[in-house]
Amino acid sequence: MTSLTWPFASFNMVSTRFLVYLTALAASSVVVDAWLPPLVAKGNKFFDSDSGEEFRIKGMAYYPRPNSGELAGVTGYDWTTDDHEDVWGPHLEVMKDLGVNTVRLYSVDPNRPHDKFMCAASEAGIYVIVGMVAPCENCAVPDLAPPSCYPSELFTRVQMIYNAFAVYDNVLGFSVGNENNMPTAKDDTGTLSAPCVKALLRDTKAYASSCAGDIRQVPIGLDLADITPREQWIQYYDCVAEEDINTSADWLGFNPYVECDPVKHTSYEQSTGLQKLMSDYKAVNYSQPIMFGEFGCNKGANTVDGYENQRSFLDAKWMNEEAEMTAEIVGGNVFEFSTEIANLANEKKISKKADPGNYGVGYFDPATCDNDKTVCEFTPYPEYENLKKAYTTTKASTNKLDDFKPTRNVVLTCPKGMSVDLPKAPDVEKLACYTAQPVCSGKKSNNGDKSIKGRRKDTRLTPGITLKDSGSDGGDSPGTVHADSGKDGEGDDAKPGSASSKTPAPSAASRMAALPALVSVASAVVALVVVA
Repeated sequence: MTSLTWPFASFNMVSTRFLVYLTALAASSVVVDAWLPPLVAKGNKFFDSDSGEEFRIKGMAYYPRPNSGELAGVTGYDWTTDDHEDVWGPHLEVMKDLGVNTVRLYSVDPNRPHDKFMCAASEAGIYVIVGMVAPCENCAVPDLAPPSCYPSELFTRVQMIYNAFAVYDNVLGFSVGNENNMPTAKDDTGTLSAPCVKALLRDTKAYASSCAGDIRQVPIGLDLADITPREQWIQYYDCVAEEDINTSADWLGFNPYVECDPVKHTSYEQSTGLQKLMSDYKAVNYSQPIMFGEFGCNKGANTVDGYENQRSFLDAKWMNEEAEMTAEIVGGNVFEFSTEIANLANEKKISKKADPGNYGVGYFDPATCDNDKTVCEFTPYPEYENLKKAYTTTKASTNKLDDFKPTRNVVLTCPKGMSVDLPKAPDVEKLACYTAQPVCSGKKSNNGDKSIKGRRKDTRLTPGITLKDSGSDGGDSPGTVHADSGKDGEGDDAKPGSASSKTPAPSAASRMAALPALVSVASAVVALVVVA
């Protein structure tokens, strides 16, 4: 595919009236000093490692697919590289206005630099969740039985991505899978490839531990479709296999779309879907953080200014304020930043009419925009203001790192009926651990003067299991998730062809998002702007 150029000034990327508003807002905004402090977890909560305050995720799923052009049909292209600053730059300003503090990226290209995006996100007060898989050949776990579901190239890819992104202090976590538990024609239970996902989790965590001392130890988990029985998935990805604690996820994300009535449900007590969800989580007694990897049901009959099915986003506020929710989850990511015309089910154009494939809080204009010859200008839907109100008026948590005492400290038992006979680690070259220190506003990330480098030793109880040495040095590191001792829908709304879909069909263009990961150690060194 021919390389494209993106020569547009950032002020062209947002509608003029909306830009004027954002400019005025920015003038009065609090400026974040370069790199955000790494997050640390204690029990099932995240905390700011500097202030000790609990961190609640007010997130956004981000894939700014253009309306037209050759990239309009591509799922998994990396729009957050340095050369796309004209695209993501103004979008970060929009997210800052919304009160977003976390952005979820589904696919990234580890061969291209991301210093500018990560620095700009940090300065906007935004942490990043990095997806390690992509919809290209051998870039994700496919719907196959073990061991065929674990391509060796995939393990090389996750090493590259860990190296490329763990050096940034504002990386919240890595995700090794998205909705691999979604039933398909090949697998009506969603369990067929689970051993490969768990093996990939094991090998990624083991690799991360081997880099202790060179790179900050970042939490590694995965995102799941919200499919019952919920306890089965939590148990499976928390339980220990092979006496190896690396087979237990540092965090879990679920993609639930259960609060679907923006008119009648004006209080948490009226949301039976969310209450059932929290009840299910509580019953499992999971000791690690759970987040909503995606949320934002769009089925509610709510017309505003002629736009149908506008979301109230009261759930975006409840998840960080209601005691039942804050006890079980750490927040979540709204799906999604912008309407993807390619995913619309009724008409392939922006319309005020309801569409089951429309999840954007705004849309791009004009219809012909491709971010090449024609810029894509962001225009908010009426629901934008609802999300902004939810995120910007959420009361801060009163939990403090030093005072919080986790009450859950037991690793769950593996569920019956799901195999823990995991494939062996692929026989591929282990990549050298990267030691870069990217600079943002004169401040180094991944700074060498951190007092402790290693992954925190997982001190949770594992009844009946004697753990083998995982190779960890047992130190405490900011950003590690291991715990200290101490009518609503039921299920996921499928979004055919979306950035979150389980296994989109690969295309030549989509492979640009990853590049097949058969590379040497030398080629795995990502081109980052660093200070020696």
